[in-house]
Amino acid sequence: MKAWTERKERGSEWLIRLIAWLARTAGRPLCRALLYPIVLYFVITDAPARRASAEFLSAALDRPARWREVFAHLHSFAATLLDRVYMAAGEFDHFEVTIEGLPLVDAALAQGRGCVLLGSHLGSFDLMLLAHRAMDSRPVSAMMRVDPHSRLRRIAGIDDSAFDLIPLGRPDSFLRAHEALTQGGVVVVLADRVDGAGHRSVSFLGRTAWLPVAPHVLAARAEAPVLMCFGLYEGGNRYRIEFAEFGPAAERTARGEALQPVLDRYAQHLERYARRYPLNWFNFYPYWAPPPDAS
Repeated sequence: MKAWTERKERGSEWLIRLIAWLARTAGRPLCRALLYPIVLYFVITDAPARRASAEFLSAALDRPARWREVFAHLHSFAATLLDRVYMAAGEFDHFEVTIEGLPLVDAALAQGRGCVLLGSHLGSFDLMLLAHRAMDSRPVSAMMRVDPHSRLRRIAGIDDSAFDLIPLGRPDSFLRAHEALTQGGVVVVLADRVDGAGHRSVSFLGRTAWLPVAPHVLAARAEAPVLMCFGLYEGGNRYRIEFAEFGPAAERTARGEALQPVLDRYAQHLERYARRYPLNWFNFYPYWAPPPDAS
């Protein structure tokens, strides 16, 4: 397995249903206790995830990852999956959430050209449900790949209609996103995984990685201000939503090599947060493996 699109959801549907049912009936403390044997099972049996975790942690920590750190990494991911059930049900009182940088979004929207929020798989994308509540009535469109293999979102009751969902991979995906920006809306797009479109190489944690160019082309063509956004798990019931400066988008007509500076800048910002919050890295596949068409 080299591409993240080959990474199928682990676990049978009955197990996912059981966890969702327990979350709703037994309560969060009991379910969090049950995560320990469940995570131990997957650490032992899911070799690709275990290797991907160790590879990333070793790069982020600048030393070989220990077994207990790999366990903590996968446990952090499992904890956020469990919490999605409560977030989907609107039970936000379970969590202590800190939101930082929201005035940056207001300032960006005040320019009248919308705002591109560059996200990643560092942290929980579904935590943006909470950010959406914090942004009141601001129009938000979320660009994401609709995974036909995923059962978790459906079983957990996650309501993607909270956003204007723009599925990636369709002919009109970026046209819809561009239109949302021209109407002054916010477009959230994950920019850390190659998804079949154009890509370029960058330096990330001292190694060569590949990033998609489409999110940066979108911002450039719309001449929209750009921010970074993170939904970070800080342990226990603590979460942190952070909006951060990114800098200017590429020139409107930028193509190819002219896009490299914004890709490098994204990689640098992502690396800084990844080193600060390594247990929030939720790319459990060989991240540094080149895409099939990489030159």
